Amino acid sequence: MGEEPPIGREQEIARLRRVLAAPRTEPRLLEITGDPGIGKTRLLEEWATLAEAAGLTVLAGRLGGADDQRPFALFRRPVALALDLPAAARALTPPDRALLLRYVTHGEPIPGPGTRPAGQGEGTESPDEIRDRLRRCITGLLWAAAEDLSLTLCLDDLHWADDDSVGVLNRLLREPRPRSSLILVCSVRPRQRPTALAAALAAPEDAYRVERFRLGPLQRGRLEDIMGPAQTVAGRRLRYEAADGNPFYLRVLAQSPGPLLPPGGVNPWVLSDESVLAASAPLARELGALDPVELETLRAAAMLGEKFDPAHVADLTGRDVAATMSVLDRLVSMDLVRTDHTRERACRLRHPLLRAVVYQGAPHGWRRTAHQRVDRILGEAGAEPAQRAPHVVRCAQPGDQDAVRLLAEAADQVRMTDPAAAASWLRTALSLNRQGGDGLRTRLMTSLARALGAVGQLRESRELLTRVSRSAAPDVVVFHAMIERHLGNYGGAEALLTAELGRMPGWFVHSAALSGPLRLELATVRLLRRDFSDSQELAEGVLRQATARQDRPLRLAATVCLTHCSAFAADVPALLDRAREAGALLDATADSPLVPHLDTVSQLGWAETLAERHHDALRHTARGIRLAQTSGQAFVLPYLRLAHAYASVSVGRLADALRSAEEAEEDAHRMQRPALLGFALALRAWATSMLDGPDAAAPIAERAVQEVGAGGRLWAVTAGVLAEVRLGQDRPAESLDLTRSALNHDRHPGTAQSIKPLWYALGARAAAALGDTDEAAVWARRASRDADLLDLPGQRGHAALARAHSGADPVPPLKEAIEGFRAGGLALMECRARLLLAAELISRDLQEQAQALEHVNRAKSLAEIAGARHLYREAVDMQRRLGARRPRAVSETQAAVPNMSAREREITRMVLLGLSNTDIARVLVISPKTVEAHLTRVFRKAGVRSRIALIAALSRAEPDSSP
Repeated sequence: MGEEPPIGREQEIARLRRVLAAPRTEPRLLEITGDPGIGKTRLLEEWATLAEAAGLTVLAGRLGGADDQRPFALFRRPVALALDLPAAARALTPPDRALLLRYVTHGEPIPGPGTRPAGQGEGTESPDEIRDRLRRCITGLLWAAAEDLSLTLCLDDLHWADDDSVGVLNRLLREPRPRSSLILVCSVRPRQRPTALAAALAAPEDAYRVERFRLGPLQRGRLEDIMGPAQTVAGRRLRYEAADGNPFYLRVLAQSPGPLLPPGGVNPWVLSDESVLAASAPLARELGALDPVELETLRAAAMLGEKFDPAHVADLTGRDVAATMSVLDRLVSMDLVRTDHTRERACRLRHPLLRAVVYQGAPHGWRRTAHQRVDRILGEAGAEPAQRAPHVVRCAQPGDQDAVRLLAEAADQVRMTDPAAAASWLRTALSLNRQGGDGLRTRLMTSLARALGAVGQLRESRELLTRVSRSAAPDVVVFHAMIERHLGNYGGAEALLTAELGRMPGWFVHSAALSGPLRLELATVRLLRRDFSDSQELAEGVLRQATARQDRPLRLAATVCLTHCSAFAADVPALLDRAREAGALLDATADSPLVPHLDTVSQLGWAETLAERHHDALRHTARGIRLAQTSGQAFVLPYLRLAHAYASVSVGRLADALRSAEEAEEDAHRMQRPALLGFALALRAWATSMLDGPDAAAPIAERAVQEVGAGGRLWAVTAGVLAEVRLGQDRPAESLDLTRSALNHDRHPGTAQSIKPLWYALGARAAAALGDTDEAAVWARRASRDADLLDLPGQRGHAALARAHSGADPVPPLKEAIEGFRAGGLALMECRARLLLAAELISRDLQEQAQALEHVNRAKSLAEIAGARHLYREAVDMQRRLGARRPRAVSETQAAVPNMSAREREITRMVLLGLSNTDIARVLVISPKTVEAHLTRVFRKAGVRSRIALIAALSRAEPDSSP
């Protein structure tokens, strides 16, 4: 029995406890159903533990071992235990006891039909009579024990029970003793239970009180409990979806860190040895029960794909279709194979994990021969190379040049839709190739480098590109430079590009079609190296030529590059114009021609956030994410998701921000990119601080700066987020140091000029918290200077916020900040500014209270819409403070509604403040129904019927001088 309660089954355990607490005056049936691995046995064990603790006698029967199909196998252990109970002497005659010991406890085989027990004379019982007598003896023994004791009978894995055990169960359910306290608890797989068992469980006699437990997937919130903290949040979510929330599958997949979903559903998952070992033991019973034909049929089905046609199984095994269908029917009855009712002739194994275990458990030689046979069948049918490639890679021999060419052709077919499959096939093609001198190996290496780059294996891609760089075409050089850029090697990328341009004749350099991509990539690299003027000049030249040639992708890329130049140079008019132009070009481009340019889409998303066009950024990055996922362009996914997360936090879509940041974290973790991982963690920390406060965000933000490292390429944002968190934790000195380090970031471009006021405002807030008003004023002046140049509403809001922390009267700049944030769509910054303003107004004359309440109510609405729980709590607390500071409301209430209790006056005062019943309940720590009951009494005393009428009545009341 388990030591800890099963994870994620708290509701079911609560139901079990209620059963134990109920009076035991009638027999009960508790049926636990669910898919294999869902936790039926574990819940049954928990019931046994609870029942023992409550003083019940527990008799447990479970099938296992070589004697599972012996008669009455499920009842062997319960009968052995029951024979030692006092009730056995009353329930059984000595011959009956001997019979149970002989055939049930000791497991002696019952003679077959038409035979008599050895050594018996004429008139001895037939096998059928023995069986019937055994059923009567077992049920009589159990009912007698239940009359003497509080008894629970636990029967696990009923779907595997032998016919005799099912007969006993049927007798227990059909012939109950109404006043017995027996609690019969059964677990069963619904797809595998025999008809007789299903009928018995479905309709027991009326004397039984029945409760059914249908176990479904675990809740997502319990993933870390199942899988541990080693996986990223998105990694746990991916495995949850792959496992369908099944705890057994989740535990197995937690031990396989590699990619799970096979390209096109053809290849099975590749599980680690630990995962296969973990999965094999629980599956051994099912697989071990198969005869050789059934096992071969199951292996053939596992090899054919996630879904398979039974006719193909027949072709593969060499048996006729009718015989194959008969075998598949048996596998369906065992729930190893399931039919797809939405597609005629389509079947699948029960779960991809089962498929992987079956495939990996097949002998290597069998698999190789089977793959050869499938490839031959597909080739004769005229299948495309991409259909044959998954089988060719598993059976081709070194030196098979036909296989090499087929794999190369197949990789070319899927390179823009499934680069992971292309990379796998090209690796095999290189290992098989024995031909030299015709450039085939170079072509294979170049294609493999592109495929590896697309799926995010940038270092492996760079290694291959370095080996073919001397003879590489210009487009390969551009790709190589892009890989170096994404790896942070700007100097190496620039050297590649300038060397290639230097080798070109003059007319070639000025051709947009031939050299435009080279020059544009060079412009992007020089932008990252802070050579803004040269970057802009290169991009403008490419833009002119691309416009003249109506080359939309090149024009889009050049415009995006210029947009970034404007952002880093603080040229806001150009930034806005170019962001609009680039967005229009992107919207006018269809999906298919956009797929090769998803890096440009990610750059545009960031440019639009810098231009405060957050909703455009959300729309474009969401499209880019969709295209990257469908085309397998994994390398660009983290950049798209990070831009999406940043824009989502900015506009207050915290749930979207968290999901995008978590998925970017998983991407960066898989690609082994610590800088991107740190950036993803920083954005997750930023969203978390809004949701649950700075203390919840601090560990995430701390890990972010560790991953990026001081002075790293993405240090400015990660340090800035931790600075914000530290300020929220009342650690302003650390916050100020981090803010300075973010802005003194010389190695890389750091923070774009178009968002510098944001960081200056953070510095001003930290300095003010330290009591250094002079330094706060310096930060505020820098923020105002840049905001005036930029003229972006959100940045004006940050500058005003900085002045509010450094000037004598914070109210006017706070009002200005609110307007700036509202115009810039920065919902949560507007929320914070309103709370700051309300706090300031509360501390002033009581005449300011109404205005403070207006700002608090608006802040609460913004926080509620965004799901910002931390800010919402701040707003509710401030509403409560306001309520405590309104003595006039108390006197008005007393005058208009006499004879109210103190709690009724308190609730009425909160109604005047605009709080809902739920808000009042949360503040007073009572239930909304209690609030409603108090208000009903207030309405009756005031002679009104609604909240509006109550407020109107109170507003007409004359002030009372009484306290």
